[in-house]
Amino acid sequence: MGEVPDIEVIRESVPTRGRSGLLNNIAIIGAFDTTESNPQLFASLTEAQEALGTDKTYNGCKILPIIFTSGTCLAVNITTESGGTRDKSLTTAKLTAALAKIKGEEFNMVFVADNLSDDALVILDTFLEDIHKIKMPAGYVAACTRANTSAYTTTAGLAGEFCYALISQTLTVGGVDYDVLESAAYYAHVIAELNPGNSMTMKQVPGVTGVSPEYTFETGDAGTTMVGLGYTILKPIDRGNNKYVVVNSEQPNGLDLYINRVRDYVINEMALRPFLGERNRPKTHNQVIQELDRVEHKCVNTMDLLKDIEYYVEKDGPKILDVNLTKLVFEDIITKVKVRYSIKVE
Repeated sequence: MGEVPDIEVIRESVPTRGRSGLLNNIAIIGAFDTTESNPQLFASLTEAQEALGTDKTYNGCKILPIIFTSGTCLAVNITTESGGTRDKSLTTAKLTAALAKIKGEEFNMVFVADNLSDDALVILDTFLEDIHKIKMPAGYVAACTRANTSAYTTTAGLAGEFCYALISQTLTVGGVDYDVLESAAYYAHVIAELNPGNSMTMKQVPGVTGVSPEYTFETGDAGTTMVGLGYTILKPIDRGNNKYVVVNSEQPNGLDLYINRVRDYVINEMALRPFLGERNRPKTHNQVIQELDRVEHKCVNTMDLLKDIEYYVEKDGPKILDVNLTKLVFEDIITKVKVRYSIKVE
């Protein structure tokens, strides 16, 4: 007997998938509308908001829908409760404890849902140095507003090798005015979804329809100073078509965003964690070399992330196999185009 056709719609929390090669798994440390203290991993925004809340008086909840990517979110809550009163503030002690909870886990970027002080920036940078040493590198985007140029200079001097962006401007995105924290979260989302081999220098930031403050860039102007310090500064290039670009995505360490991200990607690919626990013998040595050759081909020839990778492998005692990355060869970024012309009148 025939059945009446129908359509059944069931809401499920289904993991979203990013494009291959993206570094789009973000660890978010911030205040959420929960007292859960253990890190939680989420593969969809719906799943995350059901567990962490949507109350925007909590900074973590406020930025969550802005920053969530097609990858995963590893959330660490800093909200504490005592006598029925919740404390949403970020302290250096809370930040240190939150970072310790995720050390050794896999993620590509850390975002702290607060306007970071210099002390907090040092703690974050030290943590990233530590996980870099265990071959689990990640970068960070930070919201940083300061009272004057001198203070901005000091902050930029504290940002180390793993800075992907220091954001001090507020953005208007799709007609919505973001504060500086929301602006930093939006930019973190943009670059997390960007292929690691792409620079943001003079590239449009999608969705941005306004920035504040708008800087000028003559010699000695604040805009020139901020760019020179390594801050990620946006300016309008085609105001009528809402085209706003990053003036220069070179970071405080003097390297472009793409170089920092590709470096971290290559190191992570070459970490070879599956070989831990294997016997240190010639067969394993050859397998390691084969795997490194595969990664080199992928990064240099297939993904075109850099020009060359130089490395060698050696046995360093009965328990240690050394993988020495002697050189990562990058191509620099074009920052000047000279147009020459002559006029001939006949």
